[in-house]
Amino acid sequence: MLPAILDTAKDFLFADVSKMVEAGLPEATRRHIIRLRDIYNYWLQFPMTKDRQLVDHIMQAYELQTTQAYADLRVVKALLGDLQKASKEYHRYRFIEMVNAAYEIARINRDAKSMVAAADKYAKYTQLDKEDLVDRGFDKIMIQPFKPTDDPSVAGFKPVPNIRERIQKKIASYWSEEIQEVEFESVEFNEDDIFKPKPKTDEND
Repeated sequence: MLPAILDTAKDFLFADVSKMVEAGLPEATRRHIIRLRDIYNYWLQFPMTKDRQLVDHIMQAYELQTTQAYADLRVVKALLGDLQKASKEYHRYRFIEMVNAAYEIARINRDAKSMVAAADKYAKYTQLDKEDLVDRGFDKIMIQPFKPTDDPSVAGFKPVPNIRERIQKKIASYWSEEIQEVEFESVEFNEDDIFKPKPKTDEND
């Protein structure tokens, strides 16, 4: 049941009921998605709520059993990106909320320095201090299809007629499987006598 409702909730969590009806979702599924949406928004509104407290809230608000309440909690956590812990989306949300709270406290106390510091944190986190990336359309460049070929004319060379046959004939003219025995005589020699340089002699001798 969890994977099915999770997949459906990802598509329709914030959709109008009319959109759900058009998609053919059963009434029970529509009610379940709306309940998940309420739980999702409640947790974002009170992000410090513990799992057990949130389960108690679900049970009381929707008159559900413990098992179903925990099942809904798992779906909500999955929608935030992680079944085991608060997702990065949740932490991003919490960080922005804390920065906004710090800015508001600084504004109330007329602490301009702290206001600037909070605004600076917000700008850097949201990367407002960086230029927007320009889409240069590299993903739209079509890769030139290359196909291997043995036709030299594509490179501007004039092909040689019947080149393969000529190669085979040339190989055949130098290749022979016949083995001939050749008579030879062993020669003994001293390599030093052959390769040793002769001493220079005086031209006057």
